Amino acid sequence: MRSTLKARSANLVDEPKGALFLIKRYGHQPIFGIKLSEPVDQANGKPTVLLLNPDFGRDGEPNWHRIFLWEATEPCVSFGTDWVIEPDFSPASLSDADDPQKGACLTIGRDGIHFRAAPGEGFRPNYRHFIHVETLDPTKDLGNAPFHLTGYRIFLNHGDRDKGRPPIFQHGA
Repeated sequence: MRSTLKARSANLVDEPKGALFLIKRYGHQPIFGIKLSEPVDQANGKPTVLLLNPDFGRDGEPNWHRIFLWEATEPCVSFGTDWVIEPDFSPASLSDADDPQKGACLTIGRDGIHFRAAPGEGFRPNYRHFIHVETLDPTKDLGNAPFHLTGYRIFLNHGDRDKGRPPIFQHGA
């Protein structure tokens, strides 16, 4: 027999760049994330991660994606690197660079789609960092041509999406 869920228990250090993971900390909601770098890339031995649904924030502010240096030995459920993002695109969800909607979570730049994120060290009044969804490379400036979207879905792979299976995670969609 085979499982329809491609998942395994792992420590964050053992997962490759691009792995979609889920962590659960005592007293907090499960948090989905994407590993952005290997620990060897960092002086302190911690990998960089993008948390998609951090369970903290200030009242009245959006629960933004957050970039953190995370403990390498953090136990997680790993879903691998075959995940697929499906942006929720409609003309009504599109906002321009000078007027992003409060819930804008993706940005369309000249070289493709980016996650909008804020550094995890402190709260910022707006997004300052962008992570390209295909290369997972960070950038701080997309020029003055970006547009913003308010939602997306993540599927474990193309097959799950094509077969109509529900997404493993969704944000604002």
